[in-house]
Amino acid sequence: MNIFWFRRDLRIADNKALYEAAKCEEAAAVYVFDPMVMNQKDFSNLHLDFIKDSLASLNDSFRMFKSEINFYNFPALDVFKYLVDNYEIENVYSNYHIHNWLTLQSDKSVGNFLNSRGVKWKQYKNNGVIINLQNRDGWSFHWNKYMSESIIESPNLSNFQKLNKSCTINDVKEFRHNKISYRKSYSGGESLAKINLDQFLHSRGKEYAKNISSPLYADKSCSRISPYLTYGNISIRQVVDATKKRQKELRELKVRDGWLGSLSAFSSRLRWHCHFIQKLEMQPNLEFTNMVEAFDSIRSQNNEGYFEAWKSGLTGFPMVDACMRYLKSNGWINFRMRAMLVSFASYNLWLDWRITSKYLSRYFIDYEPGIHYNQFQMQSGVTGINAIRIYNPVKQQNDHDKNGDFVRKWCPELENIPKDYIMYPHLMSESLQKKTGCIIGKSYPSPLVDIKTSTLKAKKEIFKIKSKRETKKQAEIAYLKHGSRKSNKFR
Repeated sequence: MNIFWFRRDLRIADNKALYEAAKCEEAAAVYVFDPMVMNQKDFSNLHLDFIKDSLASLNDSFRMFKSEINFYNFPALDVFKYLVDNYEIENVYSNYHIHNWLTLQSDKSVGNFLNSRGVKWKQYKNNGVIINLQNRDGWSFHWNKYMSESIIESPNLSNFQKLNKSCTINDVKEFRHNKISYRKSYSGGESLAKINLDQFLHSRGKEYAKNISSPLYADKSCSRISPYLTYGNISIRQVVDATKKRQKELRELKVRDGWLGSLSAFSSRLRWHCHFIQKLEMQPNLEFTNMVEAFDSIRSQNNEGYFEAWKSGLTGFPMVDACMRYLKSNGWINFRMRAMLVSFASYNLWLDWRITSKYLSRYFIDYEPGIHYNQFQMQSGVTGINAIRIYNPVKQQNDHDKNGDFVRKWCPELENIPKDYIMYPHLMSESLQKKTGCIIGKSYPSPLVDIKTSTLKAKKEIFKIKSKRETKKQAEIAYLKHGSRKSNKFR
């Protein structure tokens, strides 16, 4: 008997490990609902619902071959102990899985156990990330090479068997995860991933470059493919391949209406997807450790009042509050607004990214640890190798929601505020507050901080550490390990 272990590769096509496992005479596909993972602070019912959708769709594909996936609701190590004890397991097949620190430790335990019982664990490449890479020299070469390889065809699944003591998706036991309320904007599944990508490449993606930063229009212009990539409903290689084919088609048609510019911008971000995950693979403790340890001394104390106001969308800065409320309702928001939320928390409120990152992870349906924690560190100024960029929420509102349409929708207490005050509601006179029905300090809070003062203070603290000789030494080491290289040449 051979086991294929589904993880965050919930698809049939372009699935190397599944393709190889399908060649075996006897095989069984398993998925583990690990309570240890699901009870972590970075997990919520938002993620579980998407996973269940994805697995239900996946199981339908197996049933077309009169087979099915075996589900288990126990820690991964316990599952494999049971399988090895009750079946003559020869090999375990899976794709490399780069997730959080807990999962890494669990994988080590599973690997040690399988090795002790003479079971081979065969792992295959799942994206553009290179396992056991020492530095980033030649990384682009390898990424381009992998992305240019042919898409792996969908295998015949008829050899996959039903095992004992497996459960159904609906049998998954209750767990102590963070239960959040949200409006379901996504349903998981391989077919839906392909439909979504096709719609983007042939319809709504035309305005991608123009609207990517807008909280008003990004949801209709962005690819919205990120959750499907996170859970492997579609592979990054499939997305790259489809994008290249669409670009070729547009060039042959000599299209000059913005399409090519938008898809060029989109393509560059596909590379960044793997670039950030590669960092976590090379340094797994980036989930909770500053890339440059010299910054460990800052943000030693968090203002709990600030943290609660930020979480609740009650900071007194309309753009921050509207974005937080939008995110918590929809499970997604565009990149610029994510960066602004993190920047404001880290610089203006001086909150530790290790706390804010865990909170937001449960609200991002596309939570990808490699991207998530690296972006939090970048937007908090603790990598030592990235430029310090502080997103002024007032400027962001002026640039992307000048009339206040987005703010009024998600902060209804500001609905009647005149345009001239929508960025500064606290500056309204008492009479105007009464007229609009928005009493500052009661209906809507005053700003938590002075934006200029808090920004200057943050810059001073960051650059004080950044300018030290020891910090520069550590930053140089971090760059040699993680920094992107301009050269595409393999060395």
